Amino acid sequence: MRDQSISIAQRISGPFKWFVALAFFVVFLIVFLGYSFFQALSENQLESRNEFLAKQVEFASRDIQKTFRSMDQDMVFFVENLEAWTYERTSNEQLAFEKRARRIFNNHRNLVDSIIVVFPNHVLSFHFDKGNNFVRTFHSGLEEIPLNHGNEIRFKSQKNNLQIITKVNTNRFLSSELSNFYLGASAEKLVYIDGKLLGFSEMNLSPGFILDDLSLEKITNDIREGIKGEYEGEFNNSLTGKNYRAVIHQYPFDFHPFDKDFAVIFIQDKKLITSGIYVTYISLFSGLLLLLIFVIAILFQFNRNTQVANKILSQKADEINELFRRQTFLLQESKGFIYFQDAKGEMTSVGKEVEGVLGYQQKEFIKNFKDKISPNYIQELNLLIDESIKNLKEVIAFEFEIQKKNGDWIRVKIFEKLLYDEKGAFLGNVGILTDIQEKYLAEQELIKSENRLRAVLKSLPDIIFIYNNSGIFLDYYIQDQSVLFSPAPESLGKSILEVLPTPLNTHFMGFFEKTVQTGKIQTAEFEIMTKLGKKMFETRLFKLDDDRVMSIARDITGQKLWEKGLKDAIKAADQANKAKSEFLANMSHEIRTPLNGLLGIIGLFENTPLTKDQKDFIQIIKDSGDSLSKIINDILDYSKIEAGMMELKMSVFHFKDEIQKIIKVFSGLSIKKDIELTYQYEGLIPTFIELDKEKIDQILYNLIGNALKFTPQGGKIHVLITGEPFLESNIILHFDIKDSGIGIPKDKLQILARPFVQVDGSNTREFTGTGLGLAISKNFIELMGGELKVDSEENVGSTFSFNILGKIFTKESLIISVKSFAGNTPDLDWKNMAAKYPLKILLVEDNAINLQFMQMLMNQLGYDIEIAKDGYEAIEKVEKSPLDLIFMDIQMPRLNGLKATQIIRKKAGGEAFKIVGLSANAFQEDIAEALASGMNEYLTKPVKIPEIAKVIQSCFFELKKTKGVI
Repeated sequence: MRDQSISIAQRISGPFKWFVALAFFVVFLIVFLGYSFFQALSENQLESRNEFLAKQVEFASRDIQKTFRSMDQDMVFFVENLEAWTYERTSNEQLAFEKRARRIFNNHRNLVDSIIVVFPNHVLSFHFDKGNNFVRTFHSGLEEIPLNHGNEIRFKSQKNNLQIITKVNTNRFLSSELSNFYLGASAEKLVYIDGKLLGFSEMNLSPGFILDDLSLEKITNDIREGIKGEYEGEFNNSLTGKNYRAVIHQYPFDFHPFDKDFAVIFIQDKKLITSGIYVTYISLFSGLLLLLIFVIAILFQFNRNTQVANKILSQKADEINELFRRQTFLLQESKGFIYFQDAKGEMTSVGKEVEGVLGYQQKEFIKNFKDKISPNYIQELNLLIDESIKNLKEVIAFEFEIQKKNGDWIRVKIFEKLLYDEKGAFLGNVGILTDIQEKYLAEQELIKSENRLRAVLKSLPDIIFIYNNSGIFLDYYIQDQSVLFSPAPESLGKSILEVLPTPLNTHFMGFFEKTVQTGKIQTAEFEIMTKLGKKMFETRLFKLDDDRVMSIARDITGQKLWEKGLKDAIKAADQANKAKSEFLANMSHEIRTPLNGLLGIIGLFENTPLTKDQKDFIQIIKDSGDSLSKIINDILDYSKIEAGMMELKMSVFHFKDEIQKIIKVFSGLSIKKDIELTYQYEGLIPTFIELDKEKIDQILYNLIGNALKFTPQGGKIHVLITGEPFLESNIILHFDIKDSGIGIPKDKLQILARPFVQVDGSNTREFTGTGLGLAISKNFIELMGGELKVDSEENVGSTFSFNILGKIFTKESLIISVKSFAGNTPDLDWKNMAAKYPLKILLVEDNAINLQFMQMLMNQLGYDIEIAKDGYEAIEKVEKSPLDLIFMDIQMPRLNGLKATQIIRKKAGGEAFKIVGLSANAFQEDIAEALASGMNEYLTKPVKIPEIAKVIQSCFFELKKTKGVI
């Protein structure tokens, strides 16, 4: 290797002088050819620049025309989809319409200045102000909108005679579009508009560009004909004072419906196109000289460095030897060796690794290698070699068994490269023999494992088929073929569509194709008629490998029968639950009816002269009645929740005012028990929120009430409310009610929110109640998208936490409308109201106690009322004399209050008075049904005296307003 390196150095130093002469010749040649080469390059540079300008001006024109047509198509689609009633129906149509208008602005911001939409009864305009705010404006008519008829495009709807006027800013649009094309500092970008040239700058289009008359005439003629063009002419930029010979490229475009000629024109100074070539040539020439000097210097140093190069070559030779050593090591690790054979099949050479693989010496193996091959493979191996030589194959591979020197037989694999001369005559081969005994044993074990798997599949009771990816049956494993349409062997080689009956075959084939496409397991259920009767099968299809799919079908007839029985049981349970809810509703009605009379009479009794003891007794009876009413309400609420009938009644209200009102309710009790009750806000708490106010009130009443109940005297209760806005107008409200009460044992926390469950369930417990408050609160919280959490420690206190989702309202118009709901009614003094609020009142009631209560109440109020005991009598009273107000019971014999109300409303003058429903039915659907029948309001028994008085007052003011008195 070292001698070879020295020889290379000598061959290089021989022609050294010729390289020097060649270098001087190249210098002379560069000078000689420089001028002619420069001329050719200048022409090529000019031609290349012309091609570039032609393409750029075409791209610019097409982009401008495409963008303008896109705007035109969007506006046509917009006007054709307008409806005349857009601003006369719901806000959803208005919102969708304005979103479409804003989308057009966003898509064509540089072109569209404003959009004017002309409806039959409205004129609207849309534009973006200086603060980039999307502004909608209503106008009394088109006359108040300034129009410049040179920049408006009118779009009319063919189907509903609506019109859209679009104001466009062509200068801004063209400026924006042309800014996307960079032509270099020496080029000008112009726009041709009906014989005028406007020059492009970063902000607008400015005049001041002049072409010679001949060039301008050619350009004008081509643009009118719609032909692109390339020209040379004199160009003057009056803004900069420049006047030069220029190359000009123009491409016309269409601005329909504007009836003008438009084109984009790119102009560049012809001299500046080639001016850079001079500098380039000087640099190139200098570079070549320096390069030649550098090469000559390297050649002079070459001989001096020859010895160093020889040393490096020697080192490389050592590296090559190391590489061969590593290759040998790799063969040893892979248990293989290389061998060479001649055309007669005799071995001419073998690697020394043969001793490590088979134990033979190299010469020993070369001489007797054929005797070591197992006789079972000799004939097959010779046949393979002969066939390969005959067919001029270049490589062959074969596995067989060979005997090692110690007598063991092992599995080996040979890979041979067959060598031929130019005429195709066999010259010999080179091959690699590898010991694959371990791999062979592993493959045999895999085959045994697969056979065991087949045995398992054959023993399964399921119906198993294997298909190719086209749905052709390949194999099966079935114990009982009586459930098949045809014998399994007859299915092999056929497709699913051929074997299965219609329409099952197409249905099953759909699942099969989905399995092949997605590679995911597909499950399907089929009902088929077999020889044993109707059967239900569950079939799973999955990819067995890249080329096969397996289906496993199982008879699930018994399972389906069991599921049907389970569904029937669930249906029976639902019916029982419904019966329970109906029972609770009926019981509520039966309890509320006498309770209404009881609490009503007590309310009247309070206003009579009483001793102190009598007032105390009355208060005890009243508190007991209110407690009974609350228990009934809790039971009804929970029955609604169980029946899935509880719904959210969303309303917008002043959130902090409502919280303050709730806290005030408990202030008296907290002072009485010497408990410090505080509340605090954190985060962003909006003024107005949309929630179910009644349910959030009930939740807080339950939780704060429980905290007061279980907190001893001198304790503390703190209510923390935090707000976290998300997704613009939504908010998550988080509540923490923390007390220093008796706490809850950890083993009771899991059952705390269960219905009818209390922590202390003994008959000696200190705190009483139904055990429904937390259960109802938990369900209300979950209905509003939240979760109730309890953290408690005995004798330390408890923290009840929950979060709910709400909606923020901040618009001034909405705030005003919400405030108006509260109204400003004068203070109500219900004693002897008849003098102040004279009304003709009819009471429709069949229950004797409630009738007596209402008569006594009306007497105290100062009213002499008429009475009807069912719906028919109420109708007769209405027909005989005019009325102002009817209190209508719902459940009555002969004709109930709902049907009576419907009949009264249909009669002449039936809308002139107010009908207020009175019922013990407190479900929301009962209230909705009453209002739908024609009733104006609905009061739930037990009715309180202030409620009756408030209804009378409201009716009086409404009648006065109707008659024009107020």
